[in-house]
Amino acid sequence: MDETDGPNFREIAYWNSEAVDNWTAQQERMDATLAPVAAAALARAAPVAGERVIDVGCGCGATVLALAAAVGPQGHVLGVDISRPMLDRARERAAASGLAQVSFVQADASLHAFPPAAADLVFSRFGVMFFRNPVDA
Repeated sequence: MDETDGPNFREIAYWNSEAVDNWTAQQERMDATLAPVAAAALARAAPVAGERVIDVGCGCGATVLALAAAVGPQGHVLGVDISRPMLDRARERAAASGLAQVSFVQADASLHAFPPAAADLVFSRFGVMFFRNPVDA
């Protein structure tokens, strides 16, 4: 099944539309607003050096950057999101931070074929709440 006609097709269309311009333009403000929630979620997830992490619904990359700092250069963080504009911003931020242990994929996490045992930790700040079936995501 093509992700564009999958269960999250409306979300995919929205998060790749002009409506997302405001989200990316307000990225710094959103990061500041969500910082307490992100800190609590990251503390609960407790990423450690060397781990492989998947960040589902990574958006503009704030939690990818924090996870990358926690796993260090021997670890790896894969940021997954359906929004190309947000992933473009996340890529810019990771490159500006010099984080070689970060990569990104534009995909619907509920349908994407992740390799078996691809991660030690799967993280999401708010990303899975947008999926039609959050458990699958």
